[in-house]
Amino acid sequence: MSSPRVLFLVAALCIAACSAPVSTGAAGKGGATGQGATAGSAAGAGGAGALAGRSGAAGVGGGAGTGGLGAVGGTAGGAGTAGGAGTAGGAGAVGGATAAAGANGGGGTGQAGASGRGGGGGAAGSSAAGNGGARDGGAGSGGAGVDAGDAGTADPRLAAAVLDGFALLKPCFSTPGSCAGCTCDENPSNILNSGVAPENQHISKQFGGDAGTVYNVKLRVVGVAERYWYAGGTLDSTSKVFYTGGLPTIHSTQAPNNNLGAGQGACKIHPPQTNGSYPIPFTVPPEVAPADGCYNGFNIFAMTVSSPKQSFFLNDTTDFDGVDRQPHAVYKTDYTVTIPIAGQATIDFYVIDGDHHQVANTNMTVPNVKNTQIKQPYVGNFLELEVVDVALAPGR
Repeated sequence: MSSPRVLFLVAALCIAACSAPVSTGAAGKGGATGQGATAGSAAGAGGAGALAGRSGAAGVGGGAGTGGLGAVGGTAGGAGTAGGAGTAGGAGAVGGATAAAGANGGGGTGQAGASGRGGGGGAAGSSAAGNGGARDGGAGSGGAGVDAGDAGTADPRLAAAVLDGFALLKPCFSTPGSCAGCTCDENPSNILNSGVAPENQHISKQFGGDAGTVYNVKLRVVGVAERYWYAGGTLDSTSKVFYTGGLPTIHSTQAPNNNLGAGQGACKIHPPQTNGSYPIPFTVPPEVAPADGCYNGFNIFAMTVSSPKQSFFLNDTTDFDGVDRQPHAVYKTDYTVTIPIAGQATIDFYVIDGDHHQVANTNMTVPNVKNTQIKQPYVGNFLELEVVDVALAPGR
């Protein structure tokens, strides 16, 4: 049995031990700082089809703090908001504006445990602009691949619209006989001796298209008309009717017609000496007028182009009447030819007869004419132009 003194000592020790304070554990370490989201790549100067940059990945949460006894770890830092992708540039336009940087990811402060500290805030999303579409879709070239100038280029045939269906018309103003080679008056009786249109005509047209651009114009020439002799130029080898350059003439190997005075034989009209009987009411330019001034009274159909400067004749023949000129006849005409015409060039047409009558057509027709004034068989003479095709000349 223990003595009272021993029991007292034990009790005292017990009381001392129970009354001593308990030491707290060391404060937990804060969570690791959350890694912020990287901003999405902004679209660069994009053409059509450039893809937006990818969204930034979410930030890694902060690690929980190593708390003391019972300490709660810090809440993970919130992920940074990803930068919005830049809008892709419209077709042909400059790329969309650089995307705004992603908002800073505000990492929430961790709710501390007894002594633990919250996790650090997540780092902000990167504000660097994304690389233009090259990374994901390749930067698109401007405007759907179409050059603005080429896109607006008009059909070159529109440049020649003024010629399509244009006709040189010489109607009869008296009833012709039924014979081959019979003639009719070229003007009403009250102006028969005036020489004015439609007997003699000068008509100007302005070609369309772009100035400085040369167009190769393929024309169909169709109608029924008298023919004429031309010399000093080049006869089209295919049609054997279209004549480039040169001049009208009353002279040929078969019919030299030398030493004729004004009004004699095949030199029937010779301005100004014959103007009292056979006036030509306009000045005939040197690229159309006969070199010796002699006209034999058949229809000349001429066309001049100001650029590139050239003259053309639409009704050549080498036929001979056995006396001193071409036959008293009209011919079916239908051929195609290609000539160069510059944009905005002036085109002049001349029809010159001068002796107040012409060989009349009474029964010949040609197919597929466009001009609605032409009723066939056309009683008189006519030649119509039709545009078959137009192309830009090489090296335009």
